[in-house]
Amino acid sequence: MTEEDRSALTNGESTVKIVKKVAQDDGENETTPKEIDIAIKVYRRRWFMLCLYIFYTALVAAQWIQYSIIANIIQRYYDVSSFAVDCTSMIFMFYYGIFIFPVSYLSDRIGLRWTIIAGSALCCVGSWIKILSVDPDKFYVALIGQSVIAVSLVFVLPLPGRVAAEWFAADELSTATSLGIFGPQLGVSVSFLLPPVVVKNHENVADIGTDLAFMFWFVAVAATLNLALVLLFFQDQPKLPPNKTVALQKMKKGEKAEPFVKPMKRLMTNQSFLILCNSYGLNVGILNALGTLLNQLYLIHFENGEEDAGRIGLLIILTGMFGSITFGIILDKTHKFKETTVIVYFLTLCGQILFAIAIFLEVKWMVYASSVFLGFFMSGYLMLGYELAAEYTYPESEFYSAGILNITNNVYGIILVLILEVMLEHYGDVPVHVIFCVALLVGLIMTIMTKDEQRRQEAQKAGNKSLYQNVPVDEKNIKDIGV
Repeated sequence: MTEEDRSALTNGESTVKIVKKVAQDDGENETTPKEIDIAIKVYRRRWFMLCLYIFYTALVAAQWIQYSIIANIIQRYYDVSSFAVDCTSMIFMFYYGIFIFPVSYLSDRIGLRWTIIAGSALCCVGSWIKILSVDPDKFYVALIGQSVIAVSLVFVLPLPGRVAAEWFAADELSTATSLGIFGPQLGVSVSFLLPPVVVKNHENVADIGTDLAFMFWFVAVAATLNLALVLLFFQDQPKLPPNKTVALQKMKKGEKAEPFVKPMKRLMTNQSFLILCNSYGLNVGILNALGTLLNQLYLIHFENGEEDAGRIGLLIILTGMFGSITFGIILDKTHKFKETTVIVYFLTLCGQILFAIAIFLEVKWMVYASSVFLGFFMSGYLMLGYELAAEYTYPESEFYSAGILNITNNVYGIILVLILEVMLEHYGDVPVHVIFCVALLVGLIMTIMTKDEQRRQEAQKAGNKSLYQNVPVDEKNIKDIGV
């Protein structure tokens, strides 16, 4: 480093030493070790970047369950079937599977800032389109608006790990990821709470339309504010990397971007990651299906319970936020990834069984209590999946691994909703709860079978010599990351 670079380290910066093998000066093919100083710095504005991301994700996710949690009211207002209402939720899962790979490719080239801007713009447009749907004959407009917002979710959902990696120190990664996942959970919890409170099941259908208009206007204004904040303040990445693993990733990437197909091939041949995708997909797919069908499942046993169903959904997600943060702190302190995941998955299965029993017994306080227990572990499991994916697939981009991870949970979610909708209509809710429990049992077995791999942790501890020692040093990248 130059003297100027060294003097800059007094301003909150530090260095790490990486041993690389580089070509000898005489031009021969042999290589010789070279010790390189990499400057790293953790910036205070990382928390502001994370808050902007949380606000954006909350706003998008808040519209996922907006119609389904008041399904009986939406059916009356638009004169549509329960399946049509469920489509407003499933559309988020469907579009994710279609657009995740194109969006992943685009995001890898335009960077974090423009990815967030593109998603925010789509969310804003979709929110304003839904204002035009406040008419009993315009359910198709509501679907168009939901579709645009669903595409905006593709831009944002795989990003918690990437935002954390780009801005936070190594000992803050799990906590920052859990806080990033806090955003979608916050949005879904608001979606469970507010629609049943704002939109009442009035006898006069026109009054329902008035309530819907108020809700849509509020969301559209918030989406416009979010877009303005992102355009003004969100940054792509800090000048210096915040941790050694990001610095190593940047050095490995080289001046020329790697073709999109190569990392995809590596991910699709990673056995531990593929098992995780299925176990994670089952767990989160059930969470998505439960959220979509919660109104119908609850009203079978509790008449006029729309607001109760919304509050129960709120508890499931709200307690999951605390679960995510708790598990993130545990991982940062212990680094026991597999042990933590197996315990959380087992307790999720226990919570689902307790929730089903409480519903069948028709004891309201038991339903509330079991939803708290279920939500803490099932919804809290979300961040564990992202962290395990990062460990299993390092040094691949977190956007790619998280993208594939979310494809599986959306595919499982769609399949479950389609099957359970038929089950619910023809056989009642008993087989629905049985399928939930059996699917979680299968996911638990998969989780136990997964190897305990910690590639990212090993790279952090050992300077990642084994992964990078044969990678040529790219002088441009070295300069960019503070060497």
